Amino acid sequence: MTRASIVQRLLDKKQITAEEAVVLLKEETTTPVTYPIYTPNPYFPEGPNPTSPPPVWCQTTTQD
Repeated sequence: MTRASIVQRLLDKKQITAEEAVVLLKEETTTPVTYPIYTPNPYFPEGPNPTSPPPVWCQTTTQD
């Protein structure tokens, strides 16, 4: 069952007007999905670098 066949059936039964049928059969315009713009990490602005190890932020010794 298509939208057009349903609209035709409603028109035949005089349950909708021709103007309403045009509105129902008119192509719907949908807005495309938008994605947020990439913002770089302020703590790592140069991005990942596979040739060097990542920075280490912990200590291996304890403070006395």
